[in-house]
Amino acid sequence: MWMGNETIEGTEHAFYDALKHLFELQKSSDIQIVRKEGELLFLIKQEPRQPVKYYMNKAGMSARWFNEVLKQLIASELVTQEPCQQDSRRRLLR
Repeated sequence: MWMGNETIEGTEHAFYDALKHLFELQKSSDIQIVRKEGELLFLIKQEPRQPVKYYMNKAGMSARWFNEVLKQLIASELVTQEPCQQDSRRRLLR
């Protein structure tokens, strides 16, 4: 089934709003509601176009776990990588 850009953007916006509310609920309680994948996805969508190392430091995960979660998010096309315009060695996430 084909979906127009407006539908996709609306669905994506609703998804991130729901994730934001779950994340806020988790912060206000001692209950783990959102998995690490969701936390990293929320971080990337909240602050897009930052280098991979920025998110690794901010996520507070081990490098091995971070890379595994990031691979899953990229494979599911929830996160995309793009080259940095100033430094070709860096990859930005969004």
